[in-house]
Amino acid sequence: MRPHVLPWIASALLVMNAFAQAQPGTSRTKSGPLTKITIEGKQITGDDLLVRAGTTYVSLPALARALGASVASQGHVAVLTVPAASESECGEVPAAKKLSDTYRKAAVRIPEAIETLRLRVNKHETPIPAASFDEVDHQIFEAEFHAQTGADKSVSYALRHANDSLAIVYYKLWRGVPPEDAEEGQLDSVLCSMESKFALQVGRFSGKESCSVFRSAPTEEQPATNN
Repeated sequence: MRPHVLPWIASALLVMNAFAQAQPGTSRTKSGPLTKITIEGKQITGDDLLVRAGTTYVSLPALARALGASVASQGHVAVLTVPAASESECGEVPAAKKLSDTYRKAAVRIPEAIETLRLRVNKHETPIPAASFDEVDHQIFEAEFHAQTGADKSVSYALRHANDSLAIVYYKLWRGVPPEDAEEGQLDSVLCSMESKFALQVGRFSGKESCSVFRSAPTEEQPATNN
């Protein structure tokens, strides 16, 4: 059993817009706050969700149970350890789901950079220079030169979507748009960042991704091309 330590996952998941993106096939309304989160068929509801000032907070133990993970405290950092699937469960990974080692090495730190910016945005405290988002976008652009597979390209698109969406939220908030309006749809941005982080760590997709970019990506292997 190999643990995947995600020191940033708690802060990324614990702060979600109360009017998060609706599930596919349902209408998006603003009739009330988020009351249920489903992860791999496991629901988080009731006292494990707390809504304050337009933001939904998720109980860390409940999140760990839904992920089948264990939680340990290391100072001010909560560490979730998610057991890896056994060899028999994994089988042979289809080529379309594999990431190249070259791209993984180039892009592995980008999701953490995005989530660091997200923490700053959620604090609503000090101004964030536009160059901060531009720098992350530059990192994504540079890493994409190392993309060798369709899976590499999909992760690159997902990271760009996560960063661009976060930048739009920040500028809306800075212009005085109410948080419940400015942050609408940010759950997808979080998922794209988190699922990219996991794919970069393990070198493949799980096949259960929820990020909109991964759901819309073609299933067959496509050769990566750089314009």
